[in-house]
Amino acid sequence: MLQRLTLLVALLLVHCGSFVWAHHGGLGIEGDLVQWALKVDQWQEEGIAQGHRVKFLAYPRQPVLGTATRLVFEIQSTATGQYVSGLVAELEVRAPDGTQSLLPLPEIPGVTAYYEASTVFTQEGEHTLTWRSSANGMPFSTAFRKTVSRSALHSDWPTLLGYGTVAATVLVTWLGLVMSVQRRFATVWSNGHTPGPVP
Repeated sequence: MLQRLTLLVALLLVHCGSFVWAHHGGLGIEGDLVQWALKVDQWQEEGIAQGHRVKFLAYPRQPVLGTATRLVFEIQSTATGQYVSGLVAELEVRAPDGTQSLLPLPEIPGVTAYYEASTVFTQEGEHTLTWRSSANGMPFSTAFRKTVSRSALHSDWPTLLGYGTVAATVLVTWLGLVMSVQRRFATVWSNGHTPGPVP
């Protein structure tokens, strides 16, 4: 019985192991089920610029020094609520030492109003990310701040809380299963029966 239960859980995790994009409200993160449970975020920040709501999400949520980070933006009209596609956009990244770099922000094919860049941060500390584009001949921009650290858990209490919650849940579930099995066999042994094969 226990072997069958373990096999069933393993098959469920394999089946649910891959996730795809979830539009308008955050990203489904590829990876195993535990990583997905810990890392799926709603938009982390948003800014208003010239009638546009610019939503921002970094994956991983806490950028790590020397590791690729996806920077994703969604653009929405504040007047109509409609998602804005077809923009030519760029992202200015200002490092803590004042150096700047420009990244193109192409729209993600097949996902309306999502613009994405990927970068590897080479300096630790707070970076300023400035979105720039124009609509109807009017330029607009807004800035976000993201701190890059040497560890994914540094200053990221939501992730730490997530790990702690998942670990506590797994521990309680495992202890409950073990106690249930022990109680079953203790009852059988106390009645003087030899436990037979588990169906």
